[in-house]
Amino acid sequence: MQTDTSIWASWLGQAGFILEFQGTRLLIDPFLSDIVEIRQGLKRLMPPPLEIHELRPDHIFITHDHLDHLDPKALPEIHAHYPEAMIIGPSSVVLKAKELGMDASKLFEVFPGERHRFGAMELKIVPAYHSDPFSVGCILGLGNKQLYISGDTLSPMRFCEEIQGLADGAVHGVIICINGKLGNMDWTAAAALVECLQPTLALPMHYGMFKENTVDPRPFIETCRDMGVGSFELLPGKRTKLIL
Repeated sequence: MQTDTSIWASWLGQAGFILEFQGTRLLIDPFLSDIVEIRQGLKRLMPPPLEIHELRPDHIFITHDHLDHLDPKALPEIHAHYPEAMIIGPSSVVLKAKELGMDASKLFEVFPGERHRFGAMELKIVPAYHSDPFSVGCILGLGNKQLYISGDTLSPMRFCEEIQGLADGAVHGVIICINGKLGNMDWTAAAALVECLQPTLALPMHYGMFKENTVDPRPFIETCRDMGVGSFELLPGKRTKLIL
C-alpha cells in the first residue's frame, strides 16, 4: 500500500499553524487568547478559528517568547488538555513554560543547527533575527519535501545562504512573516528571500491580527506569482493541502 505523502496546513492566525504529515500533527505558535489586548491594549481583529479541543497536537513548537507566539493564557490550557504533547522551543520558551508550571519532562529545548525527529517530521532548527535573542525558525522535513517556517525575523545579509546551508537540499515551501513591524521583515524582504530560496510555494503569515501591526498580503502574493512561485492566503481554520 502506498504511503500518503499529503501535507496539510490549518492557519490559526498570526504565526499559528497546525501542520499534518503522515499522522503527525505539529502545532506552531498558537495565539488564541486576548492576552495582547489585556497587557498591551491591542485588540484582536481575528477570532480564534479553532477551539482548544479541536487542535489535537502530537507536538507543539513555539518559536519565541512573545505574547502572540507563546500565549501565556492559551498554552497552559493546551498543555492541560494534551499533557503528552512535547513543547519544543528555544531557551526563552522553555524558561517561560517552566514559570507557567508546565511539566518539565514535556519541555524540549532546541538550538539553531540542531535536527530532531518528532513522529513523521524532522525539525531542523534555524536562527531567527528578532527582539527575543533566542528566537528560532525551522525547516520541516516532510518525507522528501522541506518546508521553511520563518517565525518572527528580519532578513539580514546572507540569511538565505544560512537557511540553504541548514536545509542541506532544496527548500520546497516557505511560510514567512511579511508585516514589516516590530522586528519582522516586510513583504519586499520576504519576497527577496523567496526569490533566493526558489521554493514551489510561498505563503504569507503574521498579518491581519492587529490593526497596528498588519499589512496587505496581496503585493507579496502577486510578486511571488510573478516569479513563478505559487502563493495564496490561507483561510483561518480551513484545512488546506499544500502542494510543494
